[in-house]
Amino acid sequence: MGKISVSDVYDYIHSTLRHDPEIFAMLGLAADTSLEDLGTKIQKRKKPKDLVQHNLPLITFYKNPGARGENHLEYRFTVDFDIYTQDDVELAVNIADRICQIFDVQYFWMPKGSVFKGEYVTSAEDDIDLENTYKYFTQICFTIGIDEYKEVF
Repeated sequence: MGKISVSDVYDYIHSTLRHDPEIFAMLGLAADTSLEDLGTKIQKRKKPKDLVQHNLPLITFYKNPGARGENHLEYRFTVDFDIYTQDDVELAVNIADRICQIFDVQYFWMPKGSVFKGEYVTSAEDDIDLENTYKYFTQICFTIGIDEYKEVF
């Protein structure tokens, strides 16, 4: 198995989200959406850039600290997916549900030959100080197999 990095995981998650037709539709994206606009709607960061009403809905995601699992050849970490909408609870929950459908109990093969598995952990409404904005998050735990002779992260 090849060595895998945080940027590999972020890129893979971002690619998976932006190529999902249901996520694409729920974010209100058109087939001709530019990469720049797509980058505003699905962000690899904890604090969203351009968090303003006309950019909603949007998804941000970020990795939390992880640790080796019971098996020393696995690395486990959680990723939070924050969903922001224009006060649309149903849309936020539907996006969270779709993220869970995509990643829960699924195995993913990455370009460098690594395999990782997603597993739903939790989800809930979250506080936000922006008027007329609703925030909901879902958390997925990922487990990556580690080559005994190579470090990951």
